[in-house]
Amino acid sequence: MNEEGWLDLPELIDQVQELFDLGLHDQGVAMLDKYHTVYGSEWEICFLYSRACSEQEKPREAVKWLREGLRIEPDNADCLLGLFYAYMQLNQRKRGLKYLLRARKLYPGNDLVVNAVLWYYTDTGRFAKAIELFERRQDILAYNTEALRNAGIAYDRAGEQAKALRCFRTSLELDPNDDETRDILADHHLSREDWNKATDLYKEQLERAPNSIRAMSRMVFCLSRSGNDKDAETWARRTIAVYPNSPVGYVDLAYVFLNLDRHEDCLKAVETAIDVAPLDAEAWRVKGIALTELDKLDKAEEAFSRALSVAPDDAELMRDYYHFLRVAGREDQMEEVVKRVIKQEHPYCVEDYWFMAEHCMDKSQPLRSFHYLTLAYRSMPAEKGLIPPMAKILFDKGHGRLAIPMLRTYIETMGWDDAMSDLTRHASVRGKLDQEG
Repeated sequence: MNEEGWLDLPELIDQVQELFDLGLHDQGVAMLDKYHTVYGSEWEICFLYSRACSEQEKPREAVKWLREGLRIEPDNADCLLGLFYAYMQLNQRKRGLKYLLRARKLYPGNDLVVNAVLWYYTDTGRFAKAIELFERRQDILAYNTEALRNAGIAYDRAGEQAKALRCFRTSLELDPNDDETRDILADHHLSREDWNKATDLYKEQLERAPNSIRAMSRMVFCLSRSGNDKDAETWARRTIAVYPNSPVGYVDLAYVFLNLDRHEDCLKAVETAIDVAPLDAEAWRVKGIALTELDKLDKAEEAFSRALSVAPDDAELMRDYYHFLRVAGREDQMEEVVKRVIKQEHPYCVEDYWFMAEHCMDKSQPLRSFHYLTLAYRSMPAEKGLIPPMAKILFDKGHGRLAIPMLRTYIETMGWDDAMSDLTRHASVRGKLDQEG
């Protein structure tokens, strides 16, 4: 800093980055605006503006700033990668890939570039290629926290759980403040009902940052998933006590009550959240779920409409909405919403295919159900739990010979379990020779 208190460029960059890291985007942008006339011709300023836009879900504005950054420095790696990620946010993969390929050609040994390729493979469901790249480029990725996280996701989706856990844990050890990796690891434990391992991750974080609203909210989520509703309610009320002017604690409390079928208490908590933050999509979402369960479908529709007007591309919100549409008997609209989620979330859309498969079975449409189960399995081959219902449909239709190779794959991965025992009682395999086969 010079004698007049004016920041030089490196100091400005550091201070703005720090504000962004704290989530104070408006303050960071205000500082950039103050210095724009002096440093506006520097690519770093354009890149910082783009970061603020991207982190506030404004990828189109981010693209404008990144293009300006490339005009200043045509081969800048940060701007090239920024454009790749921004276009991916906009679901314009071809445009984004053009910038990634250009960056890879110019900077083949840059760890950020290699990690971007790794992320692209993972995001597009090409898990084998992601794993091959990660293992081949250990020289530059072994200590890159984002690369470790991306590799962990790839290993997890490929069914290599031990390697996935190793990647997630190493990433979190290198950066204990990495919220995204912590959440992924916690979800990994929750999916396997390792409740204590999930909550321990947030207990450790709260020891370092006792008033972290994100950590407290996730603690409520983990406790609720484990069925520990009493402690979940305690943590939600603690969040409210620390942050009475935030909707987060009230929404978390509403979800706790929803899990307990205390719908009236749920709606009271939701109304408080909406009073605090009238445009909070999550509050309107849980209100819609509660009203659906109370069979107040007109009011539920209004709540979901309010939520979607605020967050039209929120996949989890759309999933709750298509469940509502199924209850309301609006099946054509339901299928359109499901298709939209699948298009947006592919390949991470197994639950959406599952939903349609179950819906088709309820409608006595086994072939359509098999179609959706097949699409789910193709998108996530590691999801071996899809095989038994697919095999059952094949047995029901008299195509048992087609089911046998699938079941062999299932047993090699999952072993002999209750699902296999159920299938052996199927009428089409009751003969001695079939049973031995």
